[in-house]
Parts: sequence; C-alpha cells; structure tokens
Amino acid sequence: MSRIIHHPAVVSSRIGLLTIAVALIASGPARAQTPITAAGLGYRIAPLDGRSAALGGTGLGLLGGTFSLVNPADLRAHLEPGFGLAFSGESVSLKGGPGPLDSGRERFTVIRAVVPFDAWAVGLAFGGEFDQDWAVRFQDTLVLSDGKVPFEEARERDGGISSIDVSVARQLGPISLGVSAQRLNGSVRQTFSRDFELSPDGAPQLSPTGDAERLSYRAWRFKAGGAVTLGDRLMLSAVASFDGTLTSEPEDSTSATTTVDLPKSIQVGGSARLAQGLIVAASGGWAEWSVAGTVEDAIGHDITWMGAGLEYQRLRLLGGDLPVRVGVRRGELPFSLTADAIEETALSFGFGWRFRNGLAVLSTAFEIGSRGDLAVDGLEESFTRATISFELRDR
Repeated sequence: MSRIIHHPAVVSSRIGLLTIAVALIASGPARAQTPITAAGLGYRIAPLDGRSAALGGTGLGLLGGTFSLVNPADLRAHLEPGFGLAFSGESVSLKGGPGPLDSGRERFTVIRAVVPFDAWAVGLAFGGEFDQDWAVRFQDTLVLSDGKVPFEEARERDGGISSIDVSVARQLGPISLGVSAQRLNGSVRQTFSRDFELSPDGAPQLSPTGDAERLSYRAWRFKAGGAVTLGDRLMLSAVASFDGTLTSEPEDSTSATTTVDLPKSIQVGGSARLAQGLIVAASGGWAEWSVAGTVEDAIGHDITWMGAGLEYQRLRLLGGDLPVRVGVRRGELPFSLTADAIEETALSFGFGWRFRNGLAVLSTAFEIGSRGDLAVDGLEESFTRATISFELRDR
C-alpha cells in the first residue's frame, strides 16, 4: 500500500493485479470522489491480444488470425493449434482535485487455446469484462449539536467480472460461421470504515464504525458471427452479441439480490493487404448499455467505438519477422454520473517478433490516451497502457 498525502486529506493508492486505487479530494469541506472508471459496473476491459491493441483495438477480421476474444468465426483464421495469453498494465494520472494523482492497474486481458481440425475449429478462453477495483481514503468533519468530530473514512472495492468462453467455427468455402457461449462470473468485496478523532469542541468520543459486503455476479452471453476471407488479401468479419441478465447476489449479508440487463451489441471489422508486407485494419461497434438503466447512481448509455491501424511486415530481427504497428481508437464508457457518456481516445503503437518459423510470436502494444473532460465531467484521466502477449503454435 502506497500513500500520497494531500492537505487536508489523505489519499491511499494500491497497485496490484486487476487493481486501481484512486481518490480525488475537492477543495473546501473534504469529500471523496471515485475515479471515472469506477462508475456502474466498473471499467470495461477489452479482451484483446498485443497485436489487436497496437492496431487501434481492432480485434476481429485480422489476416493471419488473432487470439482476441471477439468473433468466434475468426477461429478459422488459425491454421495450426495454438495457445495465447495477453497481460496489460496501465498507469493513470487523474485531474479534478487539488493536484494530479497517479495510480495504476494490471490484468490478464485474454487467455485462449484454439484447435482447428478439418473444416472446424474450437476455442476455449478466459477474458476480462469489468474491473471494479478502487480505494479511497479521506478526512472530513462530522457536525453534531454539541460540537464537531473530525474523522477519517476509507472505502474500498476489490474485484471484477470475467468470462469463460467456449467457441465453435465452421468453414464453408471462403465463409466461416461461428457461435460461442460465455459464462460471466465475478465477485467484489465492498468495505467501509470510519475512525473518529477527539473533538476539539468537547463533543463526546464516538466509536469506530464500519461494514463489509461481498457480491457475486453471474450471467450468460451468446455470440454469433461470420467472416469472409479472400485468400491472403482481404478478410471481413461481423459478430452480434445477445446478453442476458447479470445477477448480483450478496454472499455475506441480508441485502436483496439485484439484476442488471446486459446489452445487445454488434461489431464489424476487417483487414486488407494493400501491398506486400502492408496491412490496414479497421473495426467498430455499438452496444445498447442504456438497457442497464441506473447502476449505483451511474447511468447506462448506448455506446459506440471504432479503431484503425497499419501493420508493416517487411522487417526482420535475429532471423525472425518483426512487424511494426500503429493505430488510433475512440470509444465511450458504458457508465457515467452525468447525462452524457464519457469518451476515451488513444493512440497506439507496437511491434511483434515471429520466430521459430512462426510457431512462436511475441507482441507488444503501447497506448497513450485520455478519458473524460475536466470542464464537462469534473474529472479527467490520462493514461498509458502496455500490453504484452505471447503465442505458441504446433505444426
């Protein structure tokens, strides 16, 4: 646990696996503000590998295949059995209090195994969905009829939501069709504590107070998609998601079970070989998050996103191929505390290294971006993110 002291408030920040701990203290009477990405169900995690992240988040319709968890029909782009995993770390700087505060989060975005055989392919995967980790610690004063009592309060959430995916795809000439079933699971522990100090006005000493609750999440999601591949020149891909209802159930309290309607979504994308060694990729999508309504004072919004990138494949390093990539993306967060969705934009770049005749691949991605607008939303985050993924194939 690292600690940043800002008079008159104390802010603590913890960085760990799938963790962000942030606090912003407003001027005047001290009050705590949670980060932009804490609203609603938390920060939406894109289950992308390093190649997709470097190409502006274009996780479907990529020539040569991707281990990103987007369209089950894209499984047929893999010619050999393979295994891939991706890990992402993010550094965040927040504005909106007496000064910028820095924190971060880390997570596995996707772990996937793919097995093609005959005209079929199957995949088993783990993917990230929502990150709900954050913590805040601040000081304030309780005003009683017989005096003022200073106190220090801590609030923390630790957890998130992930998915387990089973996908099947079938090749029919240049067309591939795929379906997948995803089980969403997760839990979050919410804690609250307040320690009272001695009153300078002679008010009675108050005992410390606090509470804790653990929530578990579960839901089903189904996807259906298709892709068209024209040799090694062009690949087009589209997928639709049909989500059900997310159930939030207390594990250690008498609070009532609640439900959140999950959205339908559509994503389309593709890639084309413009010249020998040069690929352009683009994708976009829409999700009907407004059906979620209000989740813990946060408003759900219908959102759109899009991204594009270029990949140059003619460089070599130590006997292996060294593709370099650049991209740009823009999207919206599904939840906010205002009537408008919060926008996120980023520039990306990275490289890969294909060695052992393409049986092993290392990919990296670096993103520089921002979320929110200080003048409009009252909060703003700038971030840098690094993603590294590794793939192994069997020929």
